[in-house]
Amino acid sequence: MHRQSLSSFPAAVGLGSIEATPTPNPQPEASSVGHAQYSCVHYSTCLGTAADQGWMGLSCTSCTAYRSVPSEAVPYDACAQLLGAVLRTAQHDLEHSLDDSFWEAATFVFHQQDFAVLCGLLDIDPDAARQAQWTRLTTIQQEAIAERWPHATRALH
Repeated sequence: MHRQSLSSFPAAVGLGSIEATPTPNPQPEASSVGHAQYSCVHYSTCLGTAADQGWMGLSCTSCTAYRSVPSEAVPYDACAQLLGAVLRTAQHDLEHSLDDSFWEAATFVFHQQDFAVLCGLLDIDPDAARQAQWTRLTTIQQEAIAERWPHATRALH
């Protein structure tokens, strides 16, 4: 029987042409605007990394793992990812003291109609989402928000 080395097979067989897929490598940034690749298939994963690390934004400029979301999926996926990022940012900011970013997030979640619109676009019950955010707050944060917007927080417990 004649033995042939693997390297003598034609390239069409595919041996030796396996490339490692780059791992997403987001970096912290003051804001994602102008720095993030919203149409990347890894964007939601990178948002999770940013949220876990407590970053205010993320940058994709040094990442080599960019893969475009298929064009037919871009409108929904990109919007869902962006809207999800807004909700995660609000959640992150609400988990911190009573600084400016806390009040910006609190205004968005507990006072502005945009929150209900955003939740509707993501098929999330806005009242349940507000309740989930409310239960994560400290007593001091809850009292401060209730004092500012008593009508909006009356149903929360």
